[in-house]
Amino acid sequence: MDYCDGLAPIVTTFGPGNLHHLAYSGGISGMQAVTGFLSTSTEGASYFLLGYSYYYAGFAFYWDGAGEAFFRLGNSTAPQAVGNSWTNATGVPENGEIILGLNVASTAASAANRGDATEGNFLVYRIPDNFNDLD
Repeated sequence: MDYCDGLAPIVTTFGPGNLHHLAYSGGISGMQAVTGFLSTSTEGASYFLLGYSYYYAGFAFYWDGAGEAFFRLGNSTAPQAVGNSWTNATGVPENGEIILGLNVASTAASAANRGDATEGNFLVYRIPDNFNDLD
């Protein structure tokens, strides 16, 4: 499966933890890689939508939480495991094919850390359990 326009990964996590995201290999000369995370304190399931920026060609993510995590691409019915570190990340390098177990530790170490911020080119969104709670 390819990570492409209209097919964003949806990550399902169980228990509290952090979903980390890395955007790298910028198409614009001199563009620094960026990393960040979103946290959840939910004991049950949490859902995240991973976006992407046209400024970057490579992406990776991993879950450091208490429970399991998996992702589906678009409307796929086949869940796939999410990595648990930057040395064992779920990645989408420049060619667009999803790779499990990608080692992006050196890229993540030199990336600008955005913490839990979602602005700019760090694109992870928590999907609320109840859309009526968005007020």
